[in-house]
Amino acid sequence: HSSHAYFARVDHMRGAVASGLALVVAQIALGGWVSTNYAALACTDFPLCQGVWVPPMDFEHSFTLHRELGETAAGDLLPLTALTAIHWVHRVMALIVTLYLGWLSIRLLRTPGYVCFGMAVGGLLILQVALGISNVLFSLPLALAVAHNAGAALLLASMVWLNFRVRRR
Repeated sequence: HSSHAYFARVDHMRGAVASGLALVVAQIALGGWVSTNYAALACTDFPLCQGVWVPPMDFEHSFTLHRELGETAAGDLLPLTALTAIHWVHRVMALIVTLYLGWLSIRLLRTPGYVCFGMAVGGLLILQVALGISNVLFSLPLALAVAHNAGAALLLASMVWLNFRVRRR
């Protein structure tokens, strides 16, 4: 059956596509953590953060889950070093996601029947990175922040759709 042969050619991509989805989900979770802890403005420059590649960071308080949002477990406001750690980890993960999805997009563009997925994932990735950087450079205007959330949702939807497609028989 011809459709069997068509889908068999992408069986080897299932793991790569699932990994891409997992990375996007993890990055969205980190983005939510940035937002809910008010860490979006902890780094106001790009590509540096506070004028350096690796600013002072407090990882002890930044990723403690059992506490009020924006506060330490003791109830104090999160220090700037904790907010910086949250923001910086989202940036580093953004770089990882960008490199991985960029590679995956190129692979999809070279796979018959998946060019539209390569264009969608690649285009949304470029848009999302541009919106993320713009949020930093323009000090988080509401329209850009909302657009960055929408971009994340569209990227997630494209990765879910792609995962469905490569698993379909």
